[in-house]
Amino acid sequence: MKYSEAFCNAEYNPRSAVVNHLEIMDGWKNKSLVARAQSECLIDMAYGPDIDERLDIFLTKKENAPCLMFIHGGYWRASDKSEFSFIAKSYADAGATVFVVNYGLAPRLKLEMIIQQIHRATQWVYEHAQEYGANPQELYLSGHSAGGHMTTMMLCSQWKGQPHLKIKGGFSISGLYDLEPLIDASFINTILQLDLVSAKAMSPIHQLLKPTIPLWTCVGGDESREFHRQNKIIATTWPDSFRGSIAMPHHNHFSIMDAMGDPSTPLFQGVLKMLNL
Repeated sequence: MKYSEAFCNAEYNPRSAVVNHLEIMDGWKNKSLVARAQSECLIDMAYGPDIDERLDIFLTKKENAPCLMFIHGGYWRASDKSEFSFIAKSYADAGATVFVVNYGLAPRLKLEMIIQQIHRATQWVYEHAQEYGANPQELYLSGHSAGGHMTTMMLCSQWKGQPHLKIKGGFSISGLYDLEPLIDASFINTILQLDLVSAKAMSPIHQLLKPTIPLWTCVGGDESREFHRQNKIIATTWPDSFRGSIAMPHHNHFSIMDAMGDPSTPLFQGVLKMLNL
């Protein structure tokens, strides 16, 4: 389907739709400063050779804890793991060992290279989880927006050379699963430089999910029609894996992250259910 540039820029740029997005993001940073001060955590652990291949580990008191790997959003071009420590603390308090991942950003890196970095991060977490009291056989991924895209891309991986690496489940929030519309979204594709071939190659809806891995999703009630379409299309494309979408009315593309870190919300409880906590 061919989309107009105006349509794609309006539907796919949440910063233009949410007038107070900077205020919300500043709130993440402030809450995360407090969270790191109140947590037992290891900051900037290297999982690969690139300067941005770093992750933060939030330890939990629970023995043999499940691993929750979180991949931040920012359209592959912005944001940093340090903004999401507040989410990590909430799940560590609930009994998960949490790994918050950084990756190189576009345009310095092309999208396929960023995806390769997340592969390395996932392999690192699997290989080193036991060193931090966690169970690598209980490895779960979650991500927001671009991080939701990469979460689902990891579920598609066959993990060649590491046959024992098995992801137990994924939870994608406001994810992007069909990248074709981004070709016509000039606000981001001037940076990503996607064409039809590359967009399809890196769209989860065009990947075979085998073996079947449980996937849960969530999209804010106040997000655009296209983000809701994206949420529906992964459910219909991966029917054997899809376990449901958490309804979060009155939340936008940014406030949904505050809900993910709030133990009182259905989204937080849905992630705990995935983790069997």
